Amino acid sequence: MGEEWNTRKSLLRRAKDPSDEEAWTDFVGYYENFIYHILRRMELNTEECDDLVQDILLKLWKNLKTYDAEKGRFRTWLGRVVRHAAYDYFDKVKTRRKLLEEERAMVEIIRATPASDVERLIEEEWMQYMTSFALERLHNIFSGEAINVFSLSLDGLPADEIAKQLNLTRDSVYTLKNRVKARFIKEVRAVMDEVEYNG
Repeated sequence: MGEEWNTRKSLLRRAKDPSDEEAWTDFVGYYENFIYHILRRMELNTEECDDLVQDILLKLWKNLKTYDAEKGRFRTWLGRVVRHAAYDYFDKVKTRRKLLEEERAMVEIIRATPASDVERLIEEEWMQYMTSFALERLHNIFSGEAINVFSLSLDGLPADEIAKQLNLTRDSVYTLKNRVKARFIKEVRAVMDEVEYNG
């Protein structure tokens, strides 16, 4: 596991301290794009998302100290904050512009989306987002050949085809793939522990 994961305290616990600017910077680095992706999946346009992401980050900064890990996972709490912020945004639009037909339809889409669907969307995006961090870390750990084998296996190519493309033996492909896969699983767990653990 990377040294940075061993030396840094829990990001959530640190980010609850308003005086820890470095922790907040790290927090924004992890979650800003994630929040943006969720809002885009809720069919907000780019300009709306840019403004709303900043509003949500401000809400998180103000309310992070109220998050209690014993009452549920952080991503569930985050999902509620994002969902309510989207509701509030459209309520303000409605008041300010008398709600044009297009806006009315957008509000109905969001309001009609069951909470379970939003939670499923959050879960899907969360796993993709966390695995992308882990994949980036693998590039600093393994050689290009090992990464190429693993990437091709993720694309569904059989070992014989990978061996042919990369001019390797079949046994080498299995060895490299299994070595990178084992480390990948560890890195995913490390990333998720870092950003979710609240102890």
